[in-house]
Amino acid sequence: MLAELGMGELDAEQPGATGARSRYSCHCSGCAAAQWDIQRLKYWLCGRLVAFGADTAEVDQRVGIHRVDILWRVGDRKYAIEVRGGPLDRALAQEHTARLREAGCDGVLWLCQPGYWVAHVPALGIADFAPPACDYLAEVGMLDAANTALAVPRRAPFELREFIRGWVAGDIAWGYRDEMTGGWATVADWEHHTRTQAVVIARQRQELVNQRTALALSRKSVRDKQKQVMKLTTRLERAEIDMQARADSLAEVNRKLADHNRIDTSLRATIANLQQTISHWQLITYCSMLLIVTFVAGAMVVK
Repeated sequence: MLAELGMGELDAEQPGATGARSRYSCHCSGCAAAQWDIQRLKYWLCGRLVAFGADTAEVDQRVGIHRVDILWRVGDRKYAIEVRGGPLDRALAQEHTARLREAGCDGVLWLCQPGYWVAHVPALGIADFAPPACDYLAEVGMLDAANTALAVPRRAPFELREFIRGWVAGDIAWGYRDEMTGGWATVADWEHHTRTQAVVIARQRQELVNQRTALALSRKSVRDKQKQVMKLTTRLERAEIDMQARADSLAEVNRKLADHNRIDTSLRATIANLQQTISHWQLITYCSMLLIVTFVAGAMVVK
């Protein structure tokens, strides 16, 4: 059984040595136990896949040039399962998944330890790879829409056995629940999730239409106000031109009035001088008349 699982192969560099270990381990008991658990999980998965309706399920197969831990087929579809006992590199896992899909795999499942990477690749987080009676539990990676409007991470662990049953039957599928992360859920949950998203999108589309209508009305109002402002600005400019013309006319009148005032003042001064001159001549005339009368009177007296 160990030989079938790959654990009984000794290191070729130490043939017949009593301390020879499996080439799958790092020569420590912990690594050997972990490899045993991983190999046991692989063959357990093959058995469950075939029992639940898969046509074939084999360990350590190739898809094109890529080697996968498990390759199983049902009808014309083929799927790959990758088992990792340690953390996943998200970028490398995404690239490997894309390559397997390009090579012809209709789906890929990663079984790994729980972590942030589970939500970014089609994976299930298995905390214990050596459970009693092979009761494997997926602690993260499953979504549930039973109590919420959208699919959210499932709180309770999900039996890996039931997951395999639903996956083979086509009742469980992986999909994106937002623009970055995704998960596994039943088709009914995905339908509920999609329907809710459709309602949200329709509501947002209607809100967008309303906002566009309000924006169009506000733009029309702004254009009307701009036209009014332009008209008022034109009228104001015309009024300023008229006011400037009137101001120029008023300044011209003020200049003419000032000229007339200067002429009037000059004439008044001339009249005053003439009046003073006339008064002097009248006084001279009176004096002259008195002298003539005096001379006449004196002449008459002398005679």
